[in-house]
Amino acid sequence: MLYENGGFEMKLLKNNKQVGGMQAFILGIVSVAVVLAVGLIVLTELQTASLVGGVAGGDTTVASNATGSILTKLSTVPTWIGIIIVVALAFIVLGYFYTRG
Repeated sequence: MLYENGGFEMKLLKNNKQVGGMQAFILGIVSVAVVLAVGLIVLTELQTASLVGGVAGGDTTVASNATGSILTKLSTVPTWIGIIIVVALAFIVLGYFYTRG
């Protein structure tokens, strides 16, 4: 809507549930990403420490192979985080337009 002084009225989100839901979602995703990053760093250090001699050039052991397998499986999780964010934001936007009317 155009005001007499030439300014425009800005529409704000009036439904605080949507804003609160978005804030909780963002905090949840950030906390999962931080925990995942720290976990991957710790597992990488554990894999290096479990090599023979505890150095990166040492021979592999059963423990280092197992840790490497876990690292390989956990490294696929960050690709899913992007998809989850897109789907959740789509639901938030659709929810906003659904409850707007």
